[in-house]
Amino acid sequence: MTIEINEEYVQNNISTREVEVLHLISLGYSNKEIADTLFISRLTVETHRRNMVKKMGFKNAYQLVVWAFKERVFA
Repeated sequence: MTIEINEEYVQNNISTREVEVLHLISLGYSNKEIADTLFISRLTVETHRRNMVKKMGFKNAYQLVVWAFKERVFA
């Protein structure tokens, strides 16, 4: 799977892997589906999600997805 991302956000805010997780969250994938797609554990997906929410100062993943689209994180 290829995801085009705005490199500015990878360098300054969140990692490339976190953007991959975020993209799949925005598509409505469950943590298990994300884990299976990216070949990582469900716990790792949950950790990435939690870390992104914390880094960006949001309360939940919904706010994170809204921010990603608003800021055009996905190119």
